[in-house]
Amino acid sequence: MAAEARKGMTIYRAADAPRLEETDLMHPMTVSEATITDMAETMAEAGALAAAGQEVRVLVRQTEDEGGFSLTHAWFKAGYVLPRHSHSGDCMYYVVSGELSMGAQTLRAGDAFFLPTDAPYAYQAGPDGVEVLEIRRGVTSFDMQVPDGQRNRFEALAAAALANGERWQAEECSPTMAANRG
Repeated sequence: MAAEARKGMTIYRAADAPRLEETDLMHPMTVSEATITDMAETMAEAGALAAAGQEVRVLVRQTEDEGGFSLTHAWFKAGYVLPRHSHSGDCMYYVVSGELSMGAQTLRAGDAFFLPTDAPYAYQAGPDGVEVLEIRRGVTSFDMQVPDGQRNRFEALAAAALANGERWQAEECSPTMAANRG
């Protein structure tokens, strides 16, 4: 039966993609009490605005019998700052539009990067934001672990949210997803 399920084409529509938080694909963040305190203290004023700065949708989530792939579309708006974190599964990232800065590296549309399980990373969206596809295989769910010592990243995110919050709230759809609003 599983072999037959993989014979034909399957189409996945962006319009049908749920938000990541509406699924159980990613477990709640794993953070220490110290990190929770840092987040609360630095994000108090900017929390709601920061939430408007990103959107992640689950485009594909297959069972192992179907092939075991998941594909998410992450849109981080202009200047959005991701804290250093890791995930419990290998992941290939492909930049669809915009750009991101990761340390001394700038990745633009068409660039990609790979992160093995538990490899920590962080990045900041460029001045026009960034859209990234996240491709995983053989991962039915994954976690997000945020290590201690991120206060400076949370402060940078809060500053970006306060500076860009009104713009973030006004932007309802990423450039790529806008193509499906026909």
